Amino acid sequence: MKYYKQVKLKNGKACIIRNQNCEDSKEVLQHIILTSVETEYMLSYFDEILMTDEEERTHLSNIEASPDELLISAVIDGKIVANAGLSPVSKLDKCRHRAEFGISIEKKYWGWGIGSCMMSAILEIAGKAGYEQVELEVVTDNQRAISLYKKYGFKIFGTNEMAFRCRDGQYQSLYLMSRRL
Repeated sequence: MKYYKQVKLKNGKACIIRNQNCEDSKEVLQHIILTSVETEYMLSYFDEILMTDEEERTHLSNIEASPDELLISAVIDGKIVANAGLSPVSKLDKCRHRAEFGISIEKKYWGWGIGSCMMSAILEIAGKAGYEQVELEVVTDNQRAISLYKKYGFKIFGTNEMAFRCRDGQYQSLYLMSRRL
């Protein structure tokens, strides 16, 4: 699946929302590590991200060729500042109508409207790809993200009480959210 759109953010800055490609591998890895350092809301700790540049290149190349997966980036002044992904919950017939969604935005760019731009893109692409439902998981105290998802029609349908066990021994709960297209 392909996507490319230039948008104007809340602060007037130009932003390009586009597919990731294998040439982005190093910058994508840096982004994943940075966002894992900046917030406790990500799945991985920064030191658990062990993928090499070559492995990320292969991963991005495979997704680029996929008919039902997509990774997009928000690019400002030539720099990747956000990533979002869409992938099937399963390739099995009973689940082909469902897609999973995830997003990360560098903290410096929070509040610029990038999340809204990425959500619009993902939902547009999901519809064109034939998905009927988009699903996500979000840490229950991540109010910024929950507000964004609700703004785009996502509803909470469950809670996983002990979803993440942090290194300090504390647990984080996740809301399970979905939106029909």
